[in-house]
Amino acid sequence: MTYFEAKSPNRRDFSLLALAGLSVLAAGVRPLSAGEPLSEQQARAALDPWIEAVYSGDPTRVDGVLGPEFQILRSDGTGHDKAGYLKALPKHNAPIVLSDIIATGNADVMVIRYRIDSDQTVDGKAAKGNSPRLSVFRKEDGRWLLSAHANFAPLT
Repeated sequence: MTYFEAKSPNRRDFSLLALAGLSVLAAGVRPLSAGEPLSEQQARAALDPWIEAVYSGDPTRVDGVLGPEFQILRSDGTGHDKAGYLKALPKHNAPIVLSDIIATGNADVMVIRYRIDSDQTVDGKAAKGNSPRLSVFRKEDGRWLLSAHANFAPLT
């Protein structure tokens, strides 16, 4: 029989499936609830610490709001993992203004799309004006950590 040929489930298959299901229940793993629309206030609970840390330019402070899995993707296709990003933080030349905040999620995960009006230097290139962003946060030990960020600001 090849990999692509169908086979009928047997008693062993059902036993393994039941054992796996019981293991999940015993471990206390619960499925995530569906994402729901969240308020701007809920979104800012995740966004504000991230924005304030990056605006500070302090790698230690930024490290405290990033998950170990963090990745960033920029409009020119370049990106960084957490270690690379902490070595190449943007420099802010003016205060940041957020707008058009739309968030969905649940108690553990939040996805936020928004716009930022900023004047930054990113990887040696200027990034000015109002541009869209997309950020994914997850909650750990009562605080929001940034897992992924897409920055669509044109780099010149």
